[in-house]
Amino acid sequence: MSLTFCLFLQSAPAPHPLTVEESVAIALEHSPRLISARAEAASAQARLEGASLLAQENPQLQGAVGPRWRQAGESPAPSLDVSLGVSQRLELLGQRGARRDAAAAQLAASEARLQALRVTVAAEVRGAFARLLAAEQELRLDDEGRLLAEQALRAAEERLTAGAASRIEVNTARVEMGRAAHERVLSARRRSLALAELRLLLGLEPTETPRLSEDWKPDDAEPPPLEALMERALAQRAEVKTARAELDAARAEVTLASREALPVPRLGASYSREEDAHIVQGTLGIELPLFNRNQAALGLGAARQHQAQATLEATERMVRSEVALALERYQNARAAMAVYGADVLEALQQNLALVNEAYRAGKVDFFQLLVIRRDALDARRGSIDALAELLIAEAQLQSALGGQP
Repeated sequence: MSLTFCLFLQSAPAPHPLTVEESVAIALEHSPRLISARAEAASAQARLEGASLLAQENPQLQGAVGPRWRQAGESPAPSLDVSLGVSQRLELLGQRGARRDAAAAQLAASEARLQALRVTVAAEVRGAFARLLAAEQELRLDDEGRLLAEQALRAAEERLTAGAASRIEVNTARVEMGRAAHERVLSARRRSLALAELRLLLGLEPTETPRLSEDWKPDDAEPPPLEALMERALAQRAEVKTARAELDAARAEVTLASREALPVPRLGASYSREEDAHIVQGTLGIELPLFNRNQAALGLGAARQHQAQATLEATERMVRSEVALALERYQNARAAMAVYGADVLEALQQNLALVNEAYRAGKVDFFQLLVIRRDALDARRGSIDALAELLIAEAQLQSALGGQP
């Protein structure tokens, strides 16, 4: 069992249903995809720290020592010559700033990718939660339907004994019992699949079966116009922020490549001793870019900048399309849910409660009983599906807008 889920169960005086927001929090902590994205952001932070160093190269120390041999006729004893030098490569033409800009843009892109993945994971959890919630409600509805079918079979057998029903009614009632049992098997399979999906997202063990809270209700507020939603999504979607940061990084890398093609001085000082003389000198070295003028880095940077610009434009088009589709799905789901008002569901429930007694009393025939019961169960099943679709559509719209996970 995951540590977070254990603490969640232990922190309450008694086990209480798992809410959708608690499910999202567990998934955001344990998702393997988020672990790798966090590592990528940490690596980008380390690269920024490295790019912020005052100098990218350490000072270079050189030394030499050796004897000075005399010419013929001079004193045969050799003297010892010593020389020491230290030099430092200096980036004076904006290379350090360009390198920091590139690393900062890469860090911003990594953090934006992490945020985008968090939003995606949260939307997946909310969708799985809604599907499992609907599957459990359908399973309870099928149990109720099977109970009603059993009651109808007993009523048909009683009427057959009393001579008020035919064998056809009894046989049809037995067929309905089988049909209700089959519906329950299908619902149990859907629940198993939905439960496995949610377990995978939350990082739970296969034996863990969380009890879900049914307090998750859709938002009743009317969504803003499409254009306003598109503007909001372009401003806060992490994918757009990632694409913009990648473009900034590509531009900074082009600037860095052009700066690195310029001559870079190397300043230093040297000390030497020749015979009895001490010599101290300043040194200046300049690398001449005659052959390698950083052509490869400049070409790669220009290609990456072109690619990043095209990616940004494509990402903005994709975001606008996703918002439009998500809004359309959400509006359709709201319209479908509006069909199942509280008065409609209450009337259906009353029909389910009364129809078996009405059949037993001979007020309706068996086929009317089947039609009323099937219509009521199908309508209630439709209301469950409509609610699940509305919750999923609402989660996808929130994800398309780039809202907080």
